Amino acid sequence: MSNHQKGPWTGRLLGGRYEVHNIVGRGGMADVYKGRDARLARDVAIKVLKSTLSTDANARERFRREAMAVSKMAHPTVVRVFDAGDEGDTDDVGNPTGSTTPYIVMEFVQGRLLGDIIHRGIIDEAAALGIADGMLNALEVSHQAGIVHRDIKPANVMITTNGGVKVMDFGIARAIADTVANGGETSSILGTAMYLSPEQARGQDATERSDLYALGVVLYEMLAGRPPFEGDSPVAVAFQHINDEPAPLGLQNPSVSKGTAAIVHKLLEKEPAHRFSSATEVRKALLALPEPGTQEAEQTQWAPAASDTEPPVVTSSIPQATWQSRAEPAVDFTLPAGQNVQQASVPRLAIALGSVIAISMLIAIVVWLFTLNPTTVSTATAPMVPDLRGQSQVVAVSTIESLGLTPSVIEEVSGEFEEGLVIRTEPGTGIRVAPGERVRVYVSAGADQIRLPDLVNQTSEDARARVTELGLGLTEDRTDYSPNIPEGTVLATLPEAGVMLNPSDPITLVVSNGLVQVPDVRGITVGEANPLLSGPDIQLTVRLEPDPTCLGQTVQAQSLTPGEHPQRSEITLTYCAGFDPTNPFVPEEGDG
Repeated sequence: MSNHQKGPWTGRLLGGRYEVHNIVGRGGMADVYKGRDARLARDVAIKVLKSTLSTDANARERFRREAMAVSKMAHPTVVRVFDAGDEGDTDDVGNPTGSTTPYIVMEFVQGRLLGDIIHRGIIDEAAALGIADGMLNALEVSHQAGIVHRDIKPANVMITTNGGVKVMDFGIARAIADTVANGGETSSILGTAMYLSPEQARGQDATERSDLYALGVVLYEMLAGRPPFEGDSPVAVAFQHINDEPAPLGLQNPSVSKGTAAIVHKLLEKEPAHRFSSATEVRKALLALPEPGTQEAEQTQWAPAASDTEPPVVTSSIPQATWQSRAEPAVDFTLPAGQNVQQASVPRLAIALGSVIAISMLIAIVVWLFTLNPTTVSTATAPMVPDLRGQSQVVAVSTIESLGLTPSVIEEVSGEFEEGLVIRTEPGTGIRVAPGERVRVYVSAGADQIRLPDLVNQTSEDARARVTELGLGLTEDRTDYSPNIPEGTVLATLPEAGVMLNPSDPITLVVSNGLVQVPDVRGITVGEANPLLSGPDIQLTVRLEPDPTCLGQTVQAQSLTPGEHPQRSEITLTYCAGFDPTNPFVPEEGDG
């Protein structure tokens, strides 16, 4: 999904505070925009209900439920909700329609969706267990808050740039108390079929153990490179969840330790009572596993039966995450002489070991996701991704299909490539991939347009930063005179605010130089000179000094020379004020 696509709410200001930028994600019910909290000067994610659902009472209730559910949880593994509200709708010309659309303001997370990572191929066991531990941590928090997620899947899990795990989208979450109160009532089947628990597939209410089942599906998919159940339709997949047993994980990926496989299969038990009782229990089971690569782990690995065929070539190389030994760093539990070990020392030791293991898992995730080499294949006979940059979408898709690969076209805004031309592929040029592997083809959607915001009265530095953030170009600032706007403050923009621009279009900031242009008023009357100097365009303080040696009330001298002078300066005008005995009546300026 491109992070530069304009949506219907782009350019709006929600709640008088949240600037809406471009779309960074789309869902079945809502679009997610990157935004800016103008009050706190921080980036946010703004989730806006789709216009087709804004009048649907059920959809609005689900939206409200998500905001309420996440607001009860404050934990690093759960995407935080900052605010929620309703914004008035407008028609195509900006007139209010009288209806409103709900929105949720959330934490903006930099990272990658777990679903995108899984598409690269099998995930190393250490990294997969670390991700699962983060997800379980989030489920511990939500379940303790009385909330069942009901839609755990890779598309709702974000791996942050520092290796953290964030669980998102509590849109169909439901209070555990509500589930109990409903008793035998059945609810509509919600969630994604591929990750649906058997009880949800039968139309029964979801419980905490339903979330654990879905986590088991995700963990299976990370380790096997494919989900346990696939089918031609959601109904077919749901039927398998109810009736079929998943293929043994150890046969899908023989490198997975037997202990890990046993945990996954227990999570995938058909009957909720046969699964783990809580997320905490699963985390304890994971912590009790021997480390991958140790002799103990190797002795408990699955091995295919003698009659089995050779395992298929792994479609993606599996980066090996580095595990930190539990003995490093050593934990010093030496006691003073004569002091006995109390029973309370046992949980302390467990906590210390658990902390070391958790840190090891985090290191494994970061190393695997952001340090090691990108996807490659293990056989030189696999087709190589060609250089398709600048080719048309039709040519690129045809070329990839001719290689026996599966193209997946993704549109992305680009100011470099014309609309319809290929920007890049993933995997990239020269990478070998197994036959049938998916190749993402990023095709230019053209240059997106951006609405120029009102930058008047901002400092030049702030305005330039805002323009750069929007992806627009900047020319050298132009300076202009102002009688009262401080030096360095924006007076105007060229073009003016509200104009739609293409990325990198040049913007000129007209900035106050803190000066005024003083005219030459010598030779005109005082009455004519005064408004020229004290009027709204200059706003000088005018002092008058009469000269009795000359006649006519004309200005003979001015204390400020014609030209540039600082704002709010004072100017003294020397004017003729002599008495003419031949004309005893000298009318006041302006009299007839």
